[in-house]
Amino acid sequence: MGTRTTALACASVLAIASSLSAQDPSSESLTPLQTAIACASPPVTITEPVDALRIVGSQDVVRRSSFGTPEVLVLSAGADRDVKVNNLYFVRRLFRSAETLKDKLPHSVQTTGWVRIVSVTDTMSLASPLHTCSEMRTGDYLEPFVAPAVMEGAMLPPLVQGELNFDAFSRVLHGESERRISGTNDFATIEHGFDHNIRVGTRFAVYRDLQLAKNPLKRIGEAIAVSVGPSMTLVRVTSSRDAIFTGDVMIPRASDVTP
Repeated sequence: MGTRTTALACASVLAIASSLSAQDPSSESLTPLQTAIACASPPVTITEPVDALRIVGSQDVVRRSSFGTPEVLVLSAGADRDVKVNNLYFVRRLFRSAETLKDKLPHSVQTTGWVRIVSVTDTMSLASPLHTCSEMRTGDYLEPFVAPAVMEGAMLPPLVQGELNFDAFSRVLHGESERRISGTNDFATIEHGFDHNIRVGTRFAVYRDLQLAKNPLKRIGEAIAVSVGPSMTLVRVTSSRDAIFTGDVMIPRASDVTP
């Protein structure tokens, strides 16, 4: 196929993708908080998926390995993997550093955005990004998109300074992108999830243990669970009077933990 023909084909698919994106209720109906949660790291750690649907390139006439929007992305499978036009997918990659680039250990997951399928053949498919959290890259893998369930605005119950369940405490594992620090309106990942009956909407008081004899825990903030995994939870820091660090303690309110 000649360069001119390829360019015209790209323009045609891109026009279709733009039209579908403009009509997409799933992405346009997300609130700002839902969008922020969807872009945050899910509360899991995994090893590199072996047989995942992945980005293998784009329909641009210039070879590139990172992508934004508008864009037409080429995926590694199609109808042979039950990919269908209009399916929505998260685009994700494992969060790695230079030291962990090639290891086989579980890592946290970075969400780079979500896409809509715009064309499918038996062995490949094309996707258009609906939202980019960061640049998408060749090799990023796809998972089915599910809009986050959130409690916000009038649905958020008033904060009651009730009894804290110190027996069910969790520790902060890390902030977003595995940072060791978080602040007000930031997200943080804590240990424990469904395995400790945490649910979306569970409230936490945040404390720091100075590890000094006869010195009680210091209360430094409040947080709420926004996404719960099997053994970890993503929380949003709703208030803090100091930075929240890895190792700080999250104490659930007794009324917010299902027996």
